[in-house]
Amino acid sequence: PPLTRRQVLDRANDLMIVFSSEIILQQGQGSAALASYTRLFQRTKDPAVAERAVEIALSANVRLAEQMLERWQEVEPQPSAGQKRMRWIVAAAKGDVATVRVGLPEILDRQRMRNVFLRMSQLALEHPEAADAQTTRLVHQAATRFPGLAEAAIADTIYSAHARRTADANAALRRLSSLDSDIRPITGTTLRLIARRQPEVLEYFFRHTDSRHLSPMWQNLQVESLIAAKREEEAYRLLQNMLAKTPDADLYIQAGILSVRRKEPVAASINYFEKAYLHGTQQQKSRAALLAAMRLIESENLAEARSWLDRAGAPEAQFDKHILEARIVEAEKNWPAVEDALLHAESIVSSGRSNAIFNADDLLVAHLRLAREQPPAEALNNLRSLYRRYSSNSAPPAMLALILEQRAILYADRLQQPEKAVADLKQALEIVPKNPDILNSLGYTMLSLPNPDLAQARRYIERALSRRPDSPEIQDSMGWVLFKQGQPQAALPYLQRAHAKLPEADISAHLGEVLWTLGRKNEAIVVWQAAQRKGGDKPVLQETLKRLNVNLPPSGGKAGSRGNGGH
Repeated sequence: PPLTRRQVLDRANDLMIVFSSEIILQQGQGSAALASYTRLFQRTKDPAVAERAVEIALSANVRLAEQMLERWQEVEPQPSAGQKRMRWIVAAAKGDVATVRVGLPEILDRQRMRNVFLRMSQLALEHPEAADAQTTRLVHQAATRFPGLAEAAIADTIYSAHARRTADANAALRRLSSLDSDIRPITGTTLRLIARRQPEVLEYFFRHTDSRHLSPMWQNLQVESLIAAKREEEAYRLLQNMLAKTPDADLYIQAGILSVRRKEPVAASINYFEKAYLHGTQQQKSRAALLAAMRLIESENLAEARSWLDRAGAPEAQFDKHILEARIVEAEKNWPAVEDALLHAESIVSSGRSNAIFNADDLLVAHLRLAREQPPAEALNNLRSLYRRYSSNSAPPAMLALILEQRAILYADRLQQPEKAVADLKQALEIVPKNPDILNSLGYTMLSLPNPDLAQARRYIERALSRRPDSPEIQDSMGWVLFKQGQPQAALPYLQRAHAKLPEADISAHLGEVLWTLGRKNEAIVVWQAAQRKGGDKPVLQETLKRLNVNLPPSGGKAGSRGNGGH
Protein backbone atom coordinates (compact mmCIF):
# COMPACT_ATOMS: atom_id res chain seq x y z
CA PRO A 1 0.00 0.00 0.00
CA PRO A 2 1.10 3.57 -0.60
CA LEU A 3 2.73 5.42 2.27
CA THR A 4 0.66 7.87 4.27
CA ARG A 5 1.69 11.51 4.42
CA ARG A 6 2.89 10.94 8.01
CA GLN A 7 5.01 7.98 6.92
CA VAL A 8 6.53 9.99 4.07
CA LEU A 9 7.40 12.83 6.46
CA ASP A 10 8.88 10.39 8.98
CA ARG A 11 11.00 8.74 6.33
CA ALA A 12 12.22 12.10 5.04
CA ASN A 13 13.04 13.13 8.59
CA ASP A 14 14.97 9.88 9.15
CA LEU A 15 16.97 10.44 5.97
CA MET A 16 17.83 13.97 7.08
CA ILE A 17 19.01 12.61 10.45
CA VAL A 18 21.21 10.08 8.67
CA PHE A 19 22.54 12.76 6.33
CA SER A 20 23.32 15.22 9.13
CA SER A 21 24.89 12.44 11.24
CA GLU A 22 27.26 11.56 8.43
CA ILE A 23 28.21 15.22 8.02
CA ILE A 24 29.07 15.71 11.69
CA LEU A 25 30.95 12.40 11.60
CA GLN A 26 33.12 13.73 8.76
CA GLN A 27 33.73 16.84 10.88
CA GLY A 28 35.28 14.63 13.53
CA GLN A 29 32.32 14.59 15.95
CA GLY A 30 32.07 10.82 16.30
CA SER A 31 30.31 10.87 19.69
CA ALA A 32 27.56 13.17 18.42
CA ALA A 33 27.06 11.08 15.28
CA LEU A 34 26.82 7.88 17.34
CA ALA A 35 24.28 9.46 19.71
CA SER A 36 22.18 10.54 16.72
CA TYR A 37 22.22 7.06 15.16
CA THR A 38 21.44 5.46 18.52
CA ARG A 39 18.34 7.64 19.02
CA LEU A 40 17.23 6.91 15.46
CA PHE A 41 17.56 3.15 16.03
CA GLN A 42 15.60 3.33 19.30
CA ARG A 43 12.76 4.92 17.35
CA THR A 44 12.90 3.00 14.04
CA LYS A 45 14.35 -0.40 15.09
CA ASP A 46 15.97 -0.42 11.62
CA PRO A 47 18.82 -3.02 11.38
CA ALA A 48 20.65 -0.88 8.81
CA VAL A 49 20.74 1.98 11.33
CA ALA A 50 21.99 -0.38 14.04
CA GLU A 51 24.74 -1.67 11.76
CA ARG A 52 25.95 1.85 11.00
CA ALA A 53 25.85 2.73 14.70
CA VAL A 54 28.03 -0.30 15.53
CA GLU A 55 30.51 0.70 12.80
CA ILE A 56 30.79 4.24 14.21
CA ALA A 57 31.09 2.98 17.78
CA LEU A 58 33.78 0.50 16.77
CA SER A 59 35.90 3.24 15.24
CA ALA A 60 36.09 4.83 18.69
CA ASN A 61 35.94 1.99 21.22
CA VAL A 62 35.20 -1.74 21.19
CA ARG A 63 33.16 -1.49 24.40
CA LEU A 64 30.85 1.10 22.82
CA ALA A 65 30.32 -1.24 19.88
CA GLU A 66 29.46 -4.09 22.25
CA GLN A 67 26.92 -1.89 24.04
CA MET A 68 25.29 -1.02 20.71
CA LEU A 69 25.17 -4.72 19.80
CA GLU A 70 23.40 -5.44 23.10
CA ARG A 71 20.72 -2.88 22.22
CA TRP A 72 20.39 -4.42 18.77
CA GLN A 73 19.96 -7.90 20.25
CA GLU A 74 17.20 -6.67 22.59
CA VAL A 75 15.26 -5.51 19.54
CA GLU A 76 16.26 -8.51 17.38
CA PRO A 77 16.67 -11.58 19.64
CA GLN A 78 16.99 -13.86 16.61
CA PRO A 79 20.05 -12.30 14.97
CA SER A 80 19.81 -11.35 11.33
CA ALA A 81 22.69 -11.79 8.90
CA GLY A 82 23.67 -8.17 9.52
CA GLN A 83 23.78 -8.62 13.30
CA LYS A 84 25.83 -11.82 12.94
CA ARG A 85 28.25 -10.08 10.64
CA MET A 86 28.71 -7.14 13.00
CA ARG A 87 29.16 -9.46 16.00
CA TRP A 88 31.89 -11.24 14.07
CA ILE A 89 33.52 -7.89 13.12
CA VAL A 90 33.51 -6.73 16.75
CA ALA A 91 35.01 -10.07 17.82
CA ALA A 92 37.77 -9.55 15.25
CA ALA A 93 38.41 -6.04 16.55
CA LYS A 94 38.67 -7.41 20.10
CA GLY A 95 41.17 -10.04 19.04
CA ASP A 96 38.78 -12.88 19.90
CA VAL A 97 40.54 -15.38 17.66
CA ALA A 98 38.39 -18.38 18.65
CA THR A 99 35.08 -16.64 17.81
CA VAL A 100 36.48 -15.37 14.53
CA ARG A 101 37.58 -18.84 13.46
CA VAL A 102 34.20 -20.41 14.27
CA GLY A 103 32.27 -17.75 12.35
CA LEU A 104 34.64 -17.31 9.44
CA PRO A 105 33.20 -19.86 6.95
CA GLU A 106 29.70 -18.37 7.23
CA ILE A 107 30.97 -14.79 7.07
CA LEU A 108 33.04 -15.45 3.96
CA ASP A 109 29.93 -16.69 2.19
CA ARG A 110 28.18 -13.35 2.65
CA GLN A 111 28.24 -10.16 0.61
CA ARG A 112 29.56 -6.74 1.77
CA MET A 113 32.99 -8.27 2.03
CA ARG A 114 35.05 -5.09 2.24
CA ASN A 115 34.60 -4.71 5.98
CA VAL A 116 35.10 -8.43 6.57
CA PHE A 117 38.43 -8.48 4.74
CA LEU A 118 39.58 -5.35 6.56
CA ARG A 119 38.73 -6.84 9.95
CA MET A 120 40.50 -10.07 9.05
CA SER A 121 43.56 -8.02 8.12
CA GLN A 122 43.48 -6.10 11.40
CA LEU A 123 43.08 -9.32 13.38
CA ALA A 124 46.10 -10.99 11.79
CA LEU A 125 48.30 -7.93 12.21
CA GLU A 126 47.46 -7.63 15.90
CA HIS A 127 47.18 -11.37 16.61
CA PRO A 128 49.48 -13.29 14.25
CA GLU A 129 48.33 -16.59 15.75
CA ALA A 130 45.01 -16.07 13.92
CA ALA A 131 46.78 -16.79 10.61
CA ASP A 132 46.96 -20.55 11.02
CA ALA A 133 47.07 -22.79 7.97
CA GLN A 134 43.32 -23.43 7.77
CA THR A 135 42.32 -19.77 8.19
CA THR A 136 44.95 -18.64 5.68
CA ARG A 137 43.59 -21.13 3.16
CA LEU A 138 40.02 -19.83 3.66
CA VAL A 139 41.09 -16.20 3.31
CA HIS A 140 43.12 -16.94 0.17
CA GLN A 141 40.23 -18.84 -1.42
CA ALA A 142 37.78 -16.05 -0.59
CA ALA A 143 40.18 -13.38 -1.89
CA THR A 144 40.48 -15.13 -5.24
CA ARG A 145 36.69 -14.83 -5.61
CA PHE A 146 37.01 -11.04 -5.34
CA PRO A 147 39.92 -10.23 -7.67
CA GLY A 148 38.82 -6.59 -8.06
CA LEU A 149 38.57 -5.87 -4.33
CA ALA A 150 41.63 -4.15 -2.87
CA GLU A 151 40.64 -5.17 0.67
CA ALA A 152 40.68 -8.82 -0.40
CA ALA A 153 44.20 -8.42 -1.78
CA ILE A 154 45.30 -6.80 1.50
CA ALA A 155 43.95 -9.68 3.58
CA ASP A 156 45.44 -12.26 1.21
CA THR A 157 48.83 -10.52 1.44
CA ILE A 158 48.85 -10.47 5.24
CA TYR A 159 47.68 -14.04 5.82
CA SER A 160 49.90 -15.48 3.11
CA ALA A 161 52.85 -13.55 4.55
CA HIS A 162 52.21 -14.87 8.06
CA ALA A 163 51.92 -18.41 6.71
CA ARG A 164 55.18 -17.99 4.72
CA ARG A 165 53.29 -18.51 1.46
CA THR A 166 55.60 -16.04 -0.27
CA ALA A 167 54.35 -16.64 -3.81
CA ASP A 168 50.72 -16.05 -2.79
CA ALA A 169 51.71 -12.91 -0.85
CA ASN A 170 53.64 -11.59 -3.85
CA ALA A 171 50.73 -12.28 -6.22
CA ALA A 172 48.33 -10.50 -3.84
CA LEU A 173 50.66 -7.47 -3.65
CA ARG A 174 50.78 -7.34 -7.46
CA ARG A 175 46.97 -7.24 -7.56
CA LEU A 176 46.93 -4.58 -4.86
CA SER A 177 49.45 -2.36 -6.65
CA SER A 178 47.22 -2.29 -9.72
CA LEU A 179 43.94 -1.95 -7.79
CA ASP A 180 45.11 0.83 -5.50
CA SER A 181 47.88 2.74 -7.24
CA ASP A 182 47.34 5.82 -5.05
CA ILE A 183 47.48 3.80 -1.79
CA ARG A 184 44.43 4.86 0.19
CA PRO A 185 44.94 5.38 3.94
CA ILE A 186 43.83 1.87 4.90
CA THR A 187 46.14 0.32 2.30
CA GLY A 188 49.01 2.53 3.44
CA THR A 189 48.48 1.62 7.08
CA THR A 190 48.40 -2.08 6.26
CA LEU A 191 51.49 -1.98 4.09
CA ARG A 192 53.46 0.00 6.66
CA LEU A 193 52.53 -2.52 9.33
CA ILE A 194 53.78 -5.29 7.05
CA ALA A 195 56.95 -3.28 6.46
CA ARG A 196 57.56 -3.10 10.21
CA ARG A 197 56.55 -6.61 11.20
CA GLN A 198 57.39 -8.70 8.13
CA PRO A 199 59.65 -6.58 5.91
CA GLU A 200 60.80 -9.64 3.98
CA VAL A 201 57.39 -9.80 2.24
CA LEU A 202 57.74 -6.33 0.76
CA GLU A 203 61.42 -6.90 0.05
CA TYR A 204 60.49 -9.99 -2.01
CA PHE A 205 57.78 -8.05 -3.86
CA PHE A 206 60.01 -5.12 -4.80
CA ARG A 207 62.91 -7.39 -5.69
CA HIS A 208 60.69 -9.14 -8.26
CA THR A 209 58.94 -6.01 -9.55
CA ASP A 210 60.19 -3.34 -11.94
CA SER A 211 59.67 -0.17 -9.89
CA ARG A 212 59.49 1.90 -13.09
CA HIS A 213 56.04 0.43 -13.68
CA LEU A 214 54.79 1.34 -10.19
CA SER A 215 52.96 4.52 -9.26
CA PRO A 216 54.84 7.22 -7.28
CA MET A 217 53.03 6.12 -4.11
CA TRP A 218 54.27 2.55 -4.50
CA GLN A 219 57.76 3.80 -5.30
CA ASN A 220 57.58 5.79 -2.08
CA LEU A 221 56.60 2.60 -0.26
CA GLN A 222 59.62 0.87 -1.77
CA VAL A 223 61.84 3.53 -0.19
CA GLU A 224 60.07 3.06 3.17
CA SER A 225 60.60 -0.69 2.87
CA LEU A 226 64.34 -0.23 2.35
CA ILE A 227 64.54 2.12 5.31
CA ALA A 228 62.67 -0.36 7.51
CA ALA A 229 65.18 -3.00 6.45
CA LYS A 230 68.00 -0.61 7.52
CA ARG A 231 69.24 -0.36 3.94
CA GLU A 232 69.36 3.41 4.11
CA GLU A 233 72.13 4.00 1.59
CA GLU A 234 70.23 1.96 -1.00
CA ALA A 235 67.07 3.91 -0.16
CA TYR A 236 68.95 7.18 -0.54
CA ARG A 237 70.30 6.25 -4.00
CA LEU A 238 66.87 5.08 -5.13
CA LEU A 239 65.28 8.31 -3.93
CA GLN A 240 67.78 10.45 -5.79
CA ASN A 241 67.12 8.51 -9.02
CA MET A 242 63.36 8.84 -8.56
CA LEU A 243 63.51 12.56 -7.80
CA ALA A 244 65.69 13.19 -10.84
CA LYS A 245 62.84 11.80 -12.99
CA THR A 246 59.77 12.83 -10.96
CA PRO A 247 59.63 15.80 -8.55
CA ASP A 248 57.02 14.11 -6.35
CA ALA A 249 56.07 15.65 -2.97
CA ASP A 250 55.92 12.32 -1.12
CA LEU A 251 59.36 11.40 -2.41
CA TYR A 252 60.74 14.74 -1.25
CA ILE A 253 59.19 14.11 2.16
CA GLN A 254 60.86 10.70 2.29
CA ALA A 255 64.16 12.30 1.27
CA GLY A 256 63.78 14.80 4.11
CA ILE A 257 63.05 12.06 6.63
CA LEU A 258 66.03 10.06 5.40
CA SER A 259 68.19 13.17 5.56
CA VAL A 260 67.29 13.52 9.26
CA ARG A 261 68.08 9.87 9.89
CA ARG A 262 71.42 10.27 8.14
CA LYS A 263 72.17 13.22 10.46
CA GLU A 264 72.71 15.58 7.54
CA PRO A 265 72.84 19.35 8.26
CA VAL A 266 69.50 20.91 9.17
CA ALA A 267 69.53 23.04 6.00
CA ALA A 268 69.74 19.92 3.82
CA SER A 269 66.68 18.35 5.48
CA ILE A 270 64.69 21.59 5.34
CA ASN A 271 65.52 21.93 1.63
CA TYR A 272 63.74 18.64 0.91
CA PHE A 273 60.70 19.66 2.97
CA GLU A 274 60.61 23.03 1.17
CA LYS A 275 60.49 21.25 -2.20
CA ALA A 276 57.77 18.92 -0.93
CA TYR A 277 55.80 21.97 0.16
CA LEU A 278 56.28 23.54 -3.27
CA HIS A 279 55.04 20.49 -5.20
CA GLY A 280 52.46 19.06 -2.79
CA THR A 281 48.74 19.00 -2.19
CA GLN A 282 47.39 20.72 0.92
CA GLN A 283 47.80 17.50 2.88
CA GLN A 284 51.37 16.95 1.62
CA LYS A 285 52.26 20.60 2.31
CA SER A 286 51.05 20.22 5.88
CA ARG A 287 52.98 17.01 6.43
CA ALA A 288 56.15 18.64 5.06
CA ALA A 289 55.59 21.66 7.32
CA LEU A 290 55.11 19.46 10.40
CA LEU A 291 58.26 17.46 9.68
CA ALA A 292 60.28 20.61 9.04
CA ALA A 293 59.04 22.06 12.34
CA MET A 294 60.03 18.84 14.15
CA ARG A 295 63.56 19.04 12.74
CA LEU A 296 63.89 22.70 13.71
CA ILE A 297 62.60 22.04 17.24
CA GLU A 298 65.28 19.35 17.61
CA SER A 299 67.91 21.91 16.56
CA GLU A 300 66.39 24.46 19.00
CA ASN A 301 65.51 26.91 16.23
CA LEU A 302 62.11 27.69 17.72
CA ALA A 303 61.33 30.85 15.74
CA GLU A 304 61.71 29.12 12.38
CA ALA A 305 59.88 26.06 13.73
CA ARG A 306 56.90 28.31 14.55
CA SER A 307 57.03 29.75 11.05
CA TRP A 308 56.84 26.29 9.50
CA LEU A 309 54.11 25.21 11.88
CA ASP A 310 51.94 28.12 10.71
CA ARG A 311 52.08 26.61 7.21
CA ALA A 312 50.39 23.35 8.30
CA GLY A 313 46.81 24.21 7.41
CA ALA A 314 45.19 20.88 6.48
CA PRO A 315 42.39 19.86 8.90
CA GLU A 316 43.94 16.43 9.47
CA ALA A 317 47.23 18.08 10.49
CA GLN A 318 45.82 20.03 13.42
CA PHE A 319 46.34 17.35 16.07
CA ASP A 320 50.00 17.00 15.14
CA LYS A 321 50.29 20.79 14.95
CA HIS A 322 49.07 21.21 18.54
CA ILE A 323 51.48 18.53 19.78
CA LEU A 324 54.38 20.39 18.16
CA GLU A 325 53.12 23.72 19.50
CA ALA A 326 53.27 22.13 22.94
CA ARG A 327 56.88 21.08 22.32
CA ILE A 328 57.87 24.61 21.30
CA VAL A 329 56.38 26.28 24.38
CA GLU A 330 57.73 23.44 26.52
CA ALA A 331 61.23 24.34 25.33
CA GLU A 332 60.42 27.90 26.43
CA LYS A 333 59.19 26.57 29.82
CA ASN A 334 55.81 28.22 29.25
CA TRP A 335 53.82 25.56 31.11
CA PRO A 336 50.34 27.18 30.87
CA ALA A 337 50.77 27.41 27.08
CA VAL A 338 51.86 23.74 27.00
CA GLU A 339 48.70 22.73 28.82
CA ASP A 340 46.54 24.80 26.48
CA ALA A 341 48.10 23.24 23.36
CA LEU A 342 47.67 19.72 24.75
CA LEU A 343 44.03 20.31 25.62
CA HIS A 344 43.43 21.50 22.05
CA ALA A 345 45.12 18.32 20.78
CA GLU A 346 43.04 16.20 23.15
CA SER A 347 39.80 17.68 21.83
CA ILE A 348 40.79 16.61 18.32
CA VAL A 349 42.15 13.12 18.98
CA SER A 350 39.12 12.20 21.08
CA SER A 351 36.91 12.81 18.06
CA GLY A 352 38.58 9.99 16.17
CA ARG A 353 40.43 11.92 13.47
CA SER A 354 43.38 10.23 11.85
CA ASN A 355 46.76 11.80 12.53
CA ALA A 356 49.81 11.84 10.30
CA ILE A 357 52.67 11.74 12.77
CA PHE A 358 51.62 11.53 16.42
CA ASN A 359 48.94 9.47 18.15
CA ALA A 360 47.02 9.32 21.41
CA ASP A 361 50.00 7.70 23.17
CA ASP A 362 52.20 10.68 22.26
CA LEU A 363 49.55 13.02 23.63
CA LEU A 364 49.43 11.20 26.94
CA VAL A 365 53.22 11.16 27.23
CA ALA A 366 53.22 14.93 26.66
CA HIS A 367 50.61 15.39 29.39
CA LEU A 368 52.71 13.33 31.81
CA ARG A 369 55.88 15.20 30.87
CA LEU A 370 54.09 18.45 31.69
CA ALA A 371 53.03 17.11 35.10
CA ARG A 372 56.67 16.39 35.95
CA GLU A 373 57.51 20.06 35.40
CA GLN A 374 54.63 21.57 37.35
CA PRO A 375 54.64 22.33 41.10
CA PRO A 376 53.52 19.21 43.02
CA ALA A 377 50.05 20.46 44.00
CA GLU A 378 49.28 21.65 40.46
CA ALA A 379 50.66 18.46 38.96
CA LEU A 380 48.48 16.38 41.29
CA ASN A 381 45.33 18.28 40.30
CA ASN A 382 46.15 17.90 36.61
CA LEU A 383 46.83 14.17 36.92
CA ARG A 384 43.53 13.68 38.74
CA SER A 385 41.71 15.63 36.01
CA LEU A 386 43.58 13.70 33.30
CA TYR A 387 42.55 10.37 34.84
CA ARG A 388 38.89 11.46 35.02
CA ARG A 389 38.88 12.62 31.39
CA TYR A 390 40.55 9.50 30.05
CA SER A 391 38.28 7.25 32.13
CA SER A 392 35.14 8.98 30.85
CA ASN A 393 36.42 8.63 27.27
CA SER A 394 36.92 4.87 27.70
CA ALA A 395 40.67 5.12 27.16
CA PRO A 396 42.64 1.86 26.76
CA PRO A 397 43.59 0.26 30.11
CA ALA A 398 47.31 0.78 29.50
CA MET A 399 46.78 4.56 29.31
CA LEU A 400 44.85 4.67 32.58
CA ALA A 401 47.54 2.58 34.25
CA LEU A 402 50.23 4.93 32.97
CA ILE A 403 48.46 7.94 34.50
CA LEU A 404 48.16 6.13 37.83
CA GLU A 405 51.83 5.17 37.69
CA GLN A 406 52.84 8.78 37.05
CA ARG A 407 50.67 9.96 39.94
CA ALA A 408 52.27 7.32 42.16
CA ILE A 409 55.72 8.66 41.27
CA LEU A 410 54.54 12.13 42.22
CA TYR A 411 53.23 10.87 45.58
CA ALA A 412 56.40 8.91 46.30
CA ASP A 413 59.14 11.25 45.08
CA ARG A 414 57.78 14.78 45.45
CA LEU A 415 55.03 14.59 48.06
CA GLN A 416 56.62 11.91 50.29
CA GLN A 417 53.35 10.02 50.55
CA PRO A 418 54.37 6.42 49.75
CA GLU A 419 51.09 4.98 51.07
CA LYS A 420 49.12 6.84 48.40
CA ALA A 421 51.71 5.86 45.79
CA VAL A 422 51.28 2.20 46.68
CA ALA A 423 47.49 2.54 46.50
CA ASP A 424 47.69 4.03 42.99
CA LEU A 425 50.08 1.32 41.84
CA LYS A 426 47.82 -1.43 43.18
CA GLN A 427 44.92 0.13 41.28
CA ALA A 428 47.08 0.25 38.14
CA LEU A 429 48.01 -3.40 38.63
CA GLU A 430 44.32 -4.34 38.69
CA ILE A 431 43.98 -2.67 35.29
CA VAL A 432 47.10 -4.25 33.72
CA PRO A 433 47.89 -7.22 35.99
CA LYS A 434 50.91 -8.51 34.08
CA ASN A 435 52.68 -5.24 33.35
CA PRO A 436 56.33 -5.57 34.51
CA ASP A 437 56.81 -1.81 34.93
CA ILE A 438 53.84 -1.56 37.31
CA LEU A 439 54.90 -4.71 39.19
CA ASN A 440 58.41 -3.33 39.61
CA SER A 441 57.25 0.14 40.65
CA LEU A 442 54.85 -1.33 43.19
CA GLY A 443 57.45 -3.64 44.75
CA TYR A 444 60.11 -0.93 44.87
CA THR A 445 57.77 1.74 46.26
CA MET A 446 56.62 -0.61 49.03
CA LEU A 447 60.19 -0.57 50.33
CA SER A 448 59.76 3.08 51.31
CA LEU A 449 56.70 2.42 53.53
CA PRO A 450 57.21 2.88 57.28
CA ASN A 451 56.77 -0.85 57.95
CA PRO A 452 57.21 -2.50 54.57
CA ASP A 453 56.12 -6.04 53.82
CA LEU A 454 59.46 -7.06 52.32
CA ALA A 455 58.28 -10.53 51.33
CA GLN A 456 55.32 -9.15 49.35
CA ALA A 457 57.47 -6.44 47.78
CA ARG A 458 59.93 -9.10 46.67
CA ARG A 459 57.15 -11.21 45.15
CA TYR A 460 56.02 -8.27 43.01
CA ILE A 461 59.59 -7.60 41.86
CA GLU A 462 60.19 -11.30 41.13
CA ARG A 463 57.08 -11.34 38.94
CA ALA A 464 58.38 -8.28 37.08
CA LEU A 465 61.82 -9.87 36.67
CA SER A 466 60.33 -13.08 35.29
CA ARG A 467 58.68 -11.04 32.53
CA ARG A 468 61.63 -8.77 31.80
CA PRO A 469 64.80 -10.46 33.12
CA ASP A 470 67.26 -8.13 31.36
CA SER A 471 65.78 -4.85 32.64
CA PRO A 472 68.39 -2.93 34.67
CA GLU A 473 65.65 -1.10 36.57
CA ILE A 474 64.07 -4.36 37.71
CA GLN A 475 67.47 -5.92 38.45
CA ASP A 476 68.20 -2.89 40.66
CA SER A 477 64.90 -3.38 42.52
CA MET A 478 65.64 -7.08 43.00
CA GLY A 479 69.05 -6.34 44.42
CA TRP A 480 67.68 -3.63 46.70
CA VAL A 481 64.89 -5.76 48.17
CA LEU A 482 67.39 -8.57 48.85
CA PHE A 483 69.62 -6.05 50.61
CA LYS A 484 66.66 -4.84 52.66
CA GLN A 485 66.03 -8.46 53.64
CA GLY A 486 69.57 -8.66 55.00
CA GLN A 487 71.12 -10.51 52.04
CA PRO A 488 73.80 -8.14 50.67
CA GLN A 489 75.82 -10.92 49.08
CA ALA A 490 72.79 -12.19 47.16
CA ALA A 491 71.91 -8.62 46.21
CA LEU A 492 75.34 -7.79 44.77
CA PRO A 493 75.17 -9.59 41.36
CA TYR A 494 71.78 -8.07 40.54
CA LEU A 495 73.05 -4.57 41.30
CA GLN A 496 76.29 -5.13 39.41
CA ARG A 497 74.41 -6.24 36.29
CA ALA A 498 72.01 -3.30 36.60
CA HIS A 499 74.89 -0.83 37.05
CA ALA A 500 76.81 -2.23 34.07
CA LYS A 501 73.81 -1.50 31.82
CA LEU A 502 72.54 1.69 33.45
CA PRO A 503 75.09 3.46 35.71
CA GLU A 504 72.71 6.18 36.87
CA ALA A 505 72.72 7.82 40.30
CA ASP A 506 70.03 5.70 41.98
CA ILE A 507 71.55 2.38 40.95
CA SER A 508 75.02 3.68 41.83
CA ALA A 509 73.75 4.61 45.29
CA HIS A 510 72.37 1.11 45.84
CA LEU A 511 75.43 -0.71 44.50
CA GLY A 512 77.76 1.50 46.50
CA GLU A 513 75.87 0.88 49.74
CA VAL A 514 75.92 -2.88 49.26
CA LEU A 515 79.66 -2.80 48.54
CA TRP A 516 80.19 -0.57 51.59
CA THR A 517 78.22 -2.98 53.79
CA LEU A 518 80.31 -5.90 52.52
CA GLY A 519 83.48 -4.04 53.50
CA ARG A 520 84.50 -3.26 49.92
CA LYS A 521 84.63 0.46 50.64
CA ASN A 522 87.16 1.48 48.00
CA GLU A 523 84.97 -0.09 45.29
CA ALA A 524 81.95 1.73 46.72
CA ILE A 525 83.80 5.05 46.55
CA VAL A 526 84.73 4.47 42.90
CA VAL A 527 81.06 3.80 42.05
CA TRP A 528 79.83 6.90 43.89
CA GLN A 529 82.54 9.14 42.47
CA ALA A 530 81.69 8.06 38.93
CA ALA A 531 78.03 8.87 39.59
CA GLN A 532 78.91 12.31 40.93
CA ARG A 533 81.11 13.08 37.92
CA LYS A 534 78.08 12.39 35.71
CA GLY A 535 76.03 14.91 37.67
CA GLY A 536 74.70 12.41 40.17
CA ASP A 537 73.11 14.91 42.53
CA LYS A 538 69.86 12.96 42.76
CA PRO A 539 68.36 12.78 46.27
CA VAL A 540 68.87 9.01 46.63
CA LEU A 541 72.65 9.27 46.12
CA GLN A 542 73.03 12.29 48.40
CA GLU A 543 70.83 10.74 51.08
CA THR A 544 72.90 7.54 50.94
CA LEU A 545 76.18 9.40 51.42
CA LYS A 546 74.71 11.46 54.25
CA ARG A 547 73.20 8.44 56.03
CA LEU A 548 76.47 6.52 55.81
CA ASN A 549 78.32 9.67 56.92
CA VAL A 550 80.57 9.52 53.86
CA ASN A 551 82.36 12.57 52.54
CA LEU A 552 83.61 11.70 49.07
CA PRO A 553 87.16 12.84 48.33
CA PRO A 554 88.40 13.96 44.93
CA SER A 555 88.91 11.07 42.49
CA GLY A 556 91.56 8.68 43.71
CA GLY A 557 91.51 9.75 47.38
CA LYS A 558 90.12 7.93 50.38
CA ALA A 559 86.72 8.62 51.84
CA GLY A 560 86.31 10.23 55.21
CA SER A 561 83.46 10.62 57.67
CA ARG A 562 81.78 13.98 57.81
CA GLY A 563 83.19 15.95 60.71
CA ASN A 564 85.81 13.40 61.85
CA GLY A 565 89.01 12.05 60.50
CA GLY A 566 87.58 9.02 58.74
CA HIS A 567 86.23 5.53 59.46
